[in-house]
Amino acid sequence: MAFIKKSLIIILLLLVCITGKSQFDIQHYLIEGHHDLMKSNYTSAIQRFNTIIQIKPDVLEAYYFRGFAKYSLSDYQGAYTDFNKVIELNPYFAEGFRFRGITKAAMQDYQDALEDYKKAIELDISNPDNYVSRGFTYLMLKDYDKSIADFDMALKLNKELPYAYLHRGYAKMSKEDFDGAIKDFTEGIKLNPYNPDGFARRAIALSEKEKFEDALEDLNRAIDMDKSNTLYYFQRAIIKYHADDLDGTMEDYNKVLELDPENALTYFNRAILKSQIGDNQGAIKDYTMASEYNPQNILPYFNRGGVKYDVGDYYGAIQDWSQAIEIFPDFAKAFQARSSARYQVGDVIGAMEDKETAQKKIEEYQSKNNGDTTMAEFMDTSANFNKIIEFDSDFYRANMDDGQIQNRRIVIDLKPILLITSKHYDLPDENIAFYLESLEKLNTTNPLKTTFTVSTELSKLEVDSVRSMLNITEQEKMISSYDSYLYFYQGLLNSMIQNFNQSLKAYSTAISLDAEFDLAYFNRANTRYLMIEYLNSLDDYSQVITLEGKATTLKDDSNQKMEYNDYHDVIGDLDKAIEINPTFGFAYYNRANVKCMTKDFTGAIDDYSSSIKVGPEIPQAYFNRGLTLIYLQDNEKGCLDMSKAGELGIEEAYPVIKKYCSKD
Repeated sequence: MAFIKKSLIIILLLLVCITGKSQFDIQHYLIEGHHDLMKSNYTSAIQRFNTIIQIKPDVLEAYYFRGFAKYSLSDYQGAYTDFNKVIELNPYFAEGFRFRGITKAAMQDYQDALEDYKKAIELDISNPDNYVSRGFTYLMLKDYDKSIADFDMALKLNKELPYAYLHRGYAKMSKEDFDGAIKDFTEGIKLNPYNPDGFARRAIALSEKEKFEDALEDLNRAIDMDKSNTLYYFQRAIIKYHADDLDGTMEDYNKVLELDPENALTYFNRAILKSQIGDNQGAIKDYTMASEYNPQNILPYFNRGGVKYDVGDYYGAIQDWSQAIEIFPDFAKAFQARSSARYQVGDVIGAMEDKETAQKKIEEYQSKNNGDTTMAEFMDTSANFNKIIEFDSDFYRANMDDGQIQNRRIVIDLKPILLITSKHYDLPDENIAFYLESLEKLNTTNPLKTTFTVSTELSKLEVDSVRSMLNITEQEKMISSYDSYLYFYQGLLNSMIQNFNQSLKAYSTAISLDAEFDLAYFNRANTRYLMIEYLNSLDDYSQVITLEGKATTLKDDSNQKMEYNDYHDVIGDLDKAIEINPTFGFAYYNRANVKCMTKDFTGAIDDYSSSIKVGPEIPQAYFNRGLTLIYLQDNEKGCLDMSKAGELGIEEAYPVIKKYCSKD
């Protein structure tokens, strides 16, 4: 990342020079956006570049820098789209190809990435960063010889590239050239002694040489520079373990989990350590956490079964080994283990069947094995799965989907419905941007000395203020009792103080006076929705979409009170508002949210799409549609929506992208 930022500084100077004096304002936004990039304020930078693109959609620099900001937020699809645009605007701009290659590599599209690097080198053969980027991709492909050759070329062009030394050192370490790796890491540290990665990488090489004291010294320095990096503590725990410092190992595992409570690999390792020191119950708890955060990994279940067997919980062991077998039916050793447990509980027939199945699978593997040892450890009766796992090792490989160890149970709320409310200082600033043409009449004709706006929440006005405004509407009704807008105001004001029944009554009167009053249907629907939310909140319900494979409420105990989930009238009012005004984007958006609540996810996606189509542009519509698509396992489309939501300013989109859209 550091070498990328350095490149950006140079390119910014070139591009600003290219931009003419008539583009002074664009230069200002470019420079301010670049400052945001250097400060890692990526979402702020994206908004600045969005402004440029809106004003002048052919400014290459805006797409270029916005692409970098998206890349930094792990929005690789969004970055790829921006770098595509850069190349479209200037097919001779080498850096456009290089950064598109970097983005493709992050998306694990390595061969296409190599093609982009090739083009970048053709256009700019003397730029060492082109070789560094390609070398790093070869490193990801584990083609260490080609990787080293590219880093050699980069250093031939410029001997003062610390990141080239660090990457080459890693490649050499992967070839078990630990002395060469240490030499490169040392050179990288000399050139940039403030980069903790240099010390952390050298520590790994030193530990491979069993120079544990020197390795610990390097990791201590790395941690001093970056006390929030969980990988450094994890590495130090491994080294302390090899140095027989079990207390220190436990301390560092605890620190990792303090900083990252969802780190499955650390729970797994800590469970092994607890088992080794006799804390069996603690080991079971940690294996449980590892399995919860990475439910498709067989090893936590298998190892937990072993601990349960050791403490005499044979039925629990059978259950765990059965789970491991369900995930991976060719796990011969799990059949053998379950056979032993079944003998212990008197299930002789089941035990014999498991033993025979295990033997059959081992024989099948041996007869078909043509030198492929990928599955050998799962067939080998002597395989030891109670070893502390280091870095990029067996624990990752046991994840049959090749995914990172991460929290697959993340719970993310849909963005809330949109409401018409009184513009007030307590509303979040971003909500004020929503505009609705039909609000103009409300704002120009109302006697309340207030302005109405669209927001994600109602203003929190004092009860006395609301009563004072209600009195004004009553006085106006004495002049014109058939003014539907006066009843609309009364409905809105009553909803602000949760006087829902009076609110509904007022909206209904407004509708009786004007059957085509789309805003009255819209707000009556919202009030009905808020009533349901309020009633459910009394029972502490909260409807969410979870990306673990189900949509549910946070509480699901049979002893809880009944959930209020009759949204029929809400949808009926929104249907009517849309019938009256087919371009009512906010109504489509709200109806989509309600359909999510009723688990009509396909209908919700259609409504979010309609909202986006008719406008105005609602970032929340992209976010919610993306979340729903990901829930339905259409990650490709969902991630495109998340990218757009992030681009439009919803920062919560980026953690979703990181979890479900990026493969880094």
